[in-house]
Amino acid sequence: MKEERGAVVLAPQPVKRGSFALLVPDDMKWEVRGVSGGYRIDFRPMTPQERARRLREWRQL
Repeated sequence: MKEERGAVVLAPQPVKRGSFALLVPDDMKWEVRGVSGGYRIDFRPMTPQERARRLREWRQL
């Protein structure tokens, strides 16, 4: 199985003007961690258990 992963590292302070958006597919999971000088957002495909848990959470809304 080929793993598909990605990461985004953000500067500690956002640009004062504007904003940005990341379009992430529904079957991806992300984790945010603080790193020296900013934030790191790691992406990976969800496991079947994580997908099932997300579907249950969405149904409860």
